Amino acid sequence: MQRFLATFDLHYGHERRGGHKVDLHDPKAWAAVMKFAQDFKPHTWIHGGDMLDCSVISHHNHGKPGATEGMKLLADATEGRAMFIEPVEKLMGNGKLIYIVGNHEDWLTDLTEQIPSLEGIVDLKTLLKLDKWLIIPQGGAYNLGKLTFVHGDQLKGGEGVAKAAVIAYERSIRFGHFHTAQLFTKTSVIDYKNAKTGMAIPCLCTKNPKYGAGMPNRWTQGFLFGYVEDDGMFNDTLVIINNGRFVVHGKAYKG
Repeated sequence: MQRFLATFDLHYGHERRGGHKVDLHDPKAWAAVMKFAQDFKPHTWIHGGDMLDCSVISHHNHGKPGATEGMKLLADATEGRAMFIEPVEKLMGNGKLIYIVGNHEDWLTDLTEQIPSLEGIVDLKTLLKLDKWLIIPQGGAYNLGKLTFVHGDQLKGGEGVAKAAVIAYERSIRFGHFHTAQLFTKTSVIDYKNAKTGMAIPCLCTKNPKYGAGMPNRWTQGFLFGYVEDDGMFNDTLVIINNGRFVVHGKAYKG
């Protein structure tokens, strides 16, 4: 039986707010996850996309130099690797490391298309030194037993996105991108023994970005862990994090 852990939307990076440089990532939530991972000892770790926020090269900030003042792509990549990649590599040893490219990270591709001479310099594998990781391109999927993982940016559906995911992929599907928790189930009248489930996995970044203008949202923090048997059958658990804290198997974890 294989153990896995999946994390989505860590968004290492910063934004300018009120003249100050503010973190978009949440070290407190991440520290709690790492404490759990040390106990759980997964065989497979899936980073489900948008580990790097890449706001410093975002098209949303074009023509707004004040929005990225003091921010550097290389610094974000170096610091992001130190926080989110190196500890996982150390913990996992020879375990499987999967990295699904998110839509924010695909802005690196947009940049090289604008400036082709940057090809091979600002790509994700080079910036984060992902030689040990299996990289799934943006829009791609990774199958673990009878579970499928995607970033989620190809999906539409709003409050019904978990349903849309099951209908689109016709599999049990896990995804991030929407920074919220959501579940949908579908059972065929013919193949009723094999129900399909769609689950949106929350983010691990902060929940009140500047572009939200202080409005309420559905964002929450969390991660996924589970088990996959030799025949592909699985059981997985969604964990919700509140203020850097959660309880699993009767043990409290705090960042």
